[in-house]
Amino acid sequence: MLGIKKQLIKSMIKLEVVGNTPGKLQIYVAQLKKIDDEYKHYQAYAENAISLLKGINDFDVDYQKGIVTINYDTSVVNAQQIYRWLQVIVDIGIDYYEELKSVWDKEGEDAQKVEEIWQRMRPILVAALAKI
Repeated sequence: MLGIKKQLIKSMIKLEVVGNTPGKLQIYVAQLKKIDDEYKHYQAYAENAISLLKGINDFDVDYQKGIVTINYDTSVVNAQQIYRWLQVIVDIGIDYYEELKSVWDKEGEDAQKVEEIWQRMRPILVAALAKI
């Protein structure tokens, strides 16, 4: 059952390259435009996850346009590797959705929740990164 659910969710979180110049990759994610302010706390988790890939300098999320702009060092990483890493992050996020949601639904400060999620997910992401 999770396979069908995962594919449905993944189809809703489609990543589309809309700009690709050396050192700057722009990805359109339609779902970003629909994110309520209360869920934008997950951005810290996404920032940490994306930054695990060596060569990422910085990035910007434009929720109104649905665009993530990633600036990177072309001598360390290329656009295809970044795109593949983003896909892995999405897959892992879907695979661990219930666990992430259970942490988020707990009482407490948002910063503490994000930190707990990060502590749980970082080893999983690091292991996945070693495979790409």
